[in-house]
Amino acid sequence: MINPLQSLYAWTVRRRNAQFDSGKRPAVQVTKPVISVGNITAGGTGKSPAVQLVAGILMGNGLRPAIVLRGYKRRSKGLVVVHDGISVCATVDRAGDEAYMHAIMLNVPVVVSTDKVEAAAYAAGCLPCDVIIVDDGYQHRALHRCIDVVLVNEETLTSTLLPSGRLREPISELRRASIIVCADASFEPRVQDFSAPSALVVSSAVELKCDAPCERPVVIVSGIAHPDRMRVSLEQAGYRVVQHIVYDDHHRYRTRDIWNIRDAAASMNAVVVTTDKDIAKIRSVDSSNDLNAISVYVAHISMRIDKPEFTERILQDIRNEDRRLEE
Repeated sequence: MINPLQSLYAWTVRRRNAQFDSGKRPAVQVTKPVISVGNITAGGTGKSPAVQLVAGILMGNGLRPAIVLRGYKRRSKGLVVVHDGISVCATVDRAGDEAYMHAIMLNVPVVVSTDKVEAAAYAAGCLPCDVIIVDDGYQHRALHRCIDVVLVNEETLTSTLLPSGRLREPISELRRASIIVCADASFEPRVQDFSAPSALVVSSAVELKCDAPCERPVVIVSGIAHPDRMRVSLEQAGYRVVQHIVYDDHHRYRTRDIWNIRDAAASMNAVVVTTDKDIAKIRSVDSSNDLNAISVYVAHISMRIDKPEFTERILQDIRNEDRRLEE
């Protein structure tokens, strides 16, 4: 039986995309090249590690990126500059956890706004940058971009459209992507069927770095989209996980959470391992320094793409866009 809500959603998405494809709804061009990093599924597919990978590539080639994103579940409204190119200038509550994480880890300009066109225009005009990276920008077609990096996992290939499935758009919309990054190399042949002939299709690998001692038991604390992946990665790295305290994605920690974390670790003589996205929020509410009695470590999760064509394509498309903007 056809889900009427799903049919309505599909019609709305097709109509909106057709308007952008035909030019009836034009995209706004800002004064710097724009790279979008996104997906077509609701939920996490590793966008944050991909954004940081792209930013690292740009910085390694002498470019200055700025990152714009919505700032999901932040305690602020309007446009907020999280990092001005010199230092962090917003709290994790005002910035949102992902924006704050980018600002701390990358030390580059970061702007949040529900209007990503506004955020990109502000970054391009007011902050020290050469390129704008839009975190979760694939569906934000009102902003012109020269590169669309789209992340694909198993769920992308097997799910159906919202609201009964998890796809934001039909899988056929992968044809808009410049670069498609597959979570597993086995996906590449299937993805090629939906990609444009000019698209670059590559696969990625996830790397985990954690300084926690392997001889100590571990209590994981996470408020991320796919917590099971973190546990598997730590266990594969040789850690003995004795408990995993799981919160919802973008969880806002409270004092009682800190007490639960402290007591769980102390009762098992374990260390705590959390994520880059969670650590600032946890520290911000630990006003009594309850966690000083235990050892807290961060598991840094990064993305690796071995094909040099990935870097080459990004840099070439930016050069082409720079030339076009100068005309």
